[in-house]
Amino acid sequence: MLTKKDFQKLEEKFASKDELKNEIGKLKKELKHDIVQFKDDILSEIIKLRDDISIVIGYRDIIEDHEVRITKLEHKPQN
Repeated sequence: MLTKKDFQKLEEKFASKDELKNEIGKLKKELKHDIVQFKDDILSEIIKLRDDISIVIGYRDIIEDHEVRITKLEHKPQN
């Protein structure tokens, strides 16, 4: 049969229900923070990519025309 001393020793070695709840609550908060931070990082990169794409689309005609222009310059006789 277990005595009071045995129960006290067990209480010292093992976490109580309230301690476990507190620890789980802390872990939830940390995980939520990590997820929010990860989403923020991804969204900021997507915004940068959108800006880059809009710039490239604005210069599309010049970019597409550069190959033709280079070819013309290469075949132009040098004086």
